[in-house]
Amino acid sequence: MSSRTSLSTRIILMVGCILLISSILFCSVSIYVSRSSIRNSIQQRMLDIANCASGSVSGEAMKTLSEDTVGSDAYQKIYDTLAVFRENVEFEYVYCIKEDQPGHYIFTIDLDQVSPASYGDEVKYTDALASAGRGKAAVDEVPYTDQWGSFYSAYSPVFDASGKVVGIVAVDFTVSWFESQLSAQTRQTVFGYIVILIISLFVGAVLSLLTVRPYVKAQAELIEEKTRAESANNAKSDFLANMSHEIRTPINAVLGMNEMVIREDHRAMDVVESDPLAAQEALESISVYTRDIKKAGHNLLAIVNDILDFSKIEAGKMGLVTAPYQLSSLINDIHNMTLFKAQDKGLEFSVEVDPSIPDELSGDEIRVRQIFTNLLNNAVKFTDKGSVNLKLRCRKQEEGKILLIISVWDTGIGIKQEDKAKLFDKFERFDMERNSTVEGTGLGLTITHHLVELMGGKIEVESEYGKGSVFTVTIPQNVVSDTPIGDFQSRLQEHIPGDRPYKESFRAPGAHILIVDDTRINLTVAVNLLKNTKIKIDTATFGEESVSMAAKTRYDMIFMDQRMPEMDGTEALHKIRGTSDGESRDVPVICLTADAVIGAKERYLSEGFTDYLTKPIDNYALEKMIVKYLPEEKVEKVIDEPSEAIDGEGTVEDMFISLRSVGIEPKAGLKYCQDDESLYRSLLAEYAYGELEKSHNLQKSYDNSNWHDYSIYVHSIKSSSKMIGATALSMRAGKLEAAANAGDSGTIKTEHDLLMEEYEVVTAVIRSVIPKDGLDPDDNEVTEFPPDDDVMEFLPGEDGK
Repeated sequence: MSSRTSLSTRIILMVGCILLISSILFCSVSIYVSRSSIRNSIQQRMLDIANCASGSVSGEAMKTLSEDTVGSDAYQKIYDTLAVFRENVEFEYVYCIKEDQPGHYIFTIDLDQVSPASYGDEVKYTDALASAGRGKAAVDEVPYTDQWGSFYSAYSPVFDASGKVVGIVAVDFTVSWFESQLSAQTRQTVFGYIVILIISLFVGAVLSLLTVRPYVKAQAELIEEKTRAESANNAKSDFLANMSHEIRTPINAVLGMNEMVIREDHRAMDVVESDPLAAQEALESISVYTRDIKKAGHNLLAIVNDILDFSKIEAGKMGLVTAPYQLSSLINDIHNMTLFKAQDKGLEFSVEVDPSIPDELSGDEIRVRQIFTNLLNNAVKFTDKGSVNLKLRCRKQEEGKILLIISVWDTGIGIKQEDKAKLFDKFERFDMERNSTVEGTGLGLTITHHLVELMGGKIEVESEYGKGSVFTVTIPQNVVSDTPIGDFQSRLQEHIPGDRPYKESFRAPGAHILIVDDTRINLTVAVNLLKNTKIKIDTATFGEESVSMAAKTRYDMIFMDQRMPEMDGTEALHKIRGTSDGESRDVPVICLTADAVIGAKERYLSEGFTDYLTKPIDNYALEKMIVKYLPEEKVEKVIDEPSEAIDGEGTVEDMFISLRSVGIEPKAGLKYCQDDESLYRSLLAEYAYGELEKSHNLQKSYDNSNWHDYSIYVHSIKSSSKMIGATALSMRAGKLEAAANAGDSGTIKTEHDLLMEEYEVVTAVIRSVIPKDGLDPDDNEVTEFPPDDDVMEFLPGEDGK
């Protein structure tokens, strides 16, 4: 019993000390904050007096004051009005001021009875006075001293009928008055806090006595809680051990694959001259390794995201952001993502959507997407054979609301009956003997359960161990538009991603566009990428040329490169827009630029561009942009049709054999052309028949030791060589580019002649197998362009995407 009494005494003393210290700290901080508030209150009181005085003065009368009007009726009227304030209010002085020149203020009327200032005497400048001169009343933050003493002053402007400041009324308060007011009010505040402190200590003491008695009883409960906490801690420890493995696995993969990339890179550099095919093989290996790195990185990111989301849930900071979204777009994204994962495991994946569901809903799209993703990822992870299925339906509620019902069922391993109750508990993973190789945090369902509850919905599970599971989520969503989603399955089947070759998404034979870029091979690629759309395309290589063409021709839209010699894209845009009688002055102009930093898009749009595409430009993004801005009546949607064979000059294999003999790998070049042999021929011809110009410009830079221009011209050869599959030549050019950027003239002088010789041999072989069909007759003339490094910037997507 004495032990309990001693414990109680210690607890009471401890609580008392804590209350005392915390109360003192609280009161100290509060007094400090209150003192600042009191000071502001006094200053506001001073300002109110000044405003009241200025408000009683006529602005028109004030405007007439001058040295000649001293003693006039207007002067006397203002004087008498302010005299009333002087006799009834607690300030020291009141007087009128005006600004006779910028930043210089003079007295106009002074009501001091002892030693008044004369008209025109200079007034001491303060920041508050300057603020009043600009039309905003203000009070001095710090005191100032003049011949009459030390004061805090309040200044209030006087306006004439037009709203112009014609004078200022100032009232002076002595420093002693200000400090006495501050001290008196502070003392009152301190006294109030002392009373609060005493009352708090008394209440704290009483509460401490009342809580000690049940404390002993609580000990037994604490023992029970401790047991539960230890159990939870063990589960957390197991979770952390699993997370250590889950996080290390992708990190090890990244580090290991990165080491392989470094080795293959060194191997490629070592054999680039002696064995170009071996160098090509090394580069292909690097491509495989980098894809593995990307996959491991995504796995690691998913783990980190789960942990961060869970930490938000634990901290109570998980919230919802409601906004309109399109359900069909969300399901399409989810379908494409899940389909690839299911196909990797050899699973079937199907989606069934009720066509009557409204397509435009309002909710937290990101969190709804997360619910879909977590459920489907779980289904794929725990299903080794069979199928994963998604079904979507809705149940209408009151006007403007529906219950969205999401069902995911699989033919996976299922869940044991005894594990169902703990399915959504944190840090729980089940059947570890069977699932030890399954990646993930095990937090997905916990997060999903919380999100569903946060949305006011529910989640249900049906499962039979060894046969599969069905998860059903019901969440309320607001309806933005009653337009139904329609036959989503049919649209989905038409756009299921696969290995089909590229197909244009539209045709527009009646459309006419202009593409402006100072790099000819970029124009060649752009024109060929769009050739199946049947659009009539004009090209220009200079900004000035594009301005002239836009003035004479009515285009449907213009693509404008930003970085061009002499006249850049922005200047060309302004001239096009500024040509009053120009045919294309008001058409959409799309900016093409490699500038992708934050704020770049807003900057170009503010210059007047209609939209913005970053380089390198994907052909799908290019087509999407064209469809967005072409007149609707000129766009014809394309239904997939069988591809037509492309006739070549002689057999394709003969041509490929000749190209391989000089280190060109057609397979690599065709990859950049979506396996379009016609486009590949065009690129080869453009590359070969532009050799004279490029060689001339490069040699001239070399002869003049102009390494800046040299690096840009050799960069052009590097990029275009890579695009046609001349990997060894591209790597040699890349080596010279790096040397030029570093100012390494020794390496350049050693390697330059070898590059020129190899470049000449490669282009000669291309010319021997590719005729000069379709090229501009002037293309082989030598034209000296200012150097440009924006080459090969219209790139088709890889693997037909």
